[in-house]
Amino acid sequence: METKSSVFSSTENSGTSRKVKLGLLFAVLLAAGYFAWHFEKYHKVPIDPTWVLRRAAGVQNYDPDSGVLYHGNPNIKEIALTIDDGPNPAFGPGIIQTLHANNCPATFFVVGIRAHQYPNLLREMVADGDEIGDHTYDHQRLPALKPHEIASEIRDDDNDIFLATGLHTRILRPPGMEYNHKVLTVAKALGYRTISWTVAAKDFLNQTPEFIAGRVLDRVEPGSIILLHQDTPYTQLALPTIIKTLRSEGYTFVTISTMLKHLNVPPLSKSEPKNEPWDSGLGQE
Repeated sequence: METKSSVFSSTENSGTSRKVKLGLLFAVLLAAGYFAWHFEKYHKVPIDPTWVLRRAAGVQNYDPDSGVLYHGNPNIKEIALTIDDGPNPAFGPGIIQTLHANNCPATFFVVGIRAHQYPNLLREMVADGDEIGDHTYDHQRLPALKPHEIASEIRDDDNDIFLATGLHTRILRPPGMEYNHKVLTVAKALGYRTISWTVAAKDFLNQTPEFIAGRVLDRVEPGSIILLHQDTPYTQLALPTIIKTLRSEGYTFVTISTMLKHLNVPPLSKSEPKNEPWDSGLGQE
């Protein structure tokens, strides 16, 4: 016959066993989290759960509903260099010259207030065969704005780009790549594709050229969209290594528009952009 003390002892042991198991499980999850973070920080494949969901939905490359480009064609060994936050008078010319010397196209997502200040740099980009994209007028985080304010941010930037180059933009990268349904709805209504990235060089942290090039080369794959910035002295120094190494591995560099074509993405509008600036006041309530 089981005594009261033996029942208590059995219950206590059972409780201790559960605590030990929970402790071990917590330790395993903590270790897995640490190694996942370490792997993402230093090695090839970033840990991105949303990629799994997008892949399951069949929109891991381009989502026609939202108009977001996540990744180029994985079956083509091509890469898009995208360079944000210009034009920058200190480092922009060196980046443009480096791309020209290596006959390498890039896509520049430019800020309107800088485009207004340094239109000559935009003209150099276009003359060199580079593509210009919209990065808003003054780099505000778009989800915090009202729809008409988002529209103004995009249109005002495009106006300064048009005045400098005679070209309108059709691709948008929201600052910080921060967006929501409201932002995507406005962008799509204005005829824009929203362009994400797959490889962040972290050059905005003023890392060394070796770190920037190493991080890119370690993570690149067919269809990669590389995120670089124009307002750092080290980006230009890292570019020759990135370009020469990837070309030696059989990669081709393309603009975002070419990458979209290779995904068979149709234009949002069959009509060509008008050959004039947006009317003043558009986008206001």
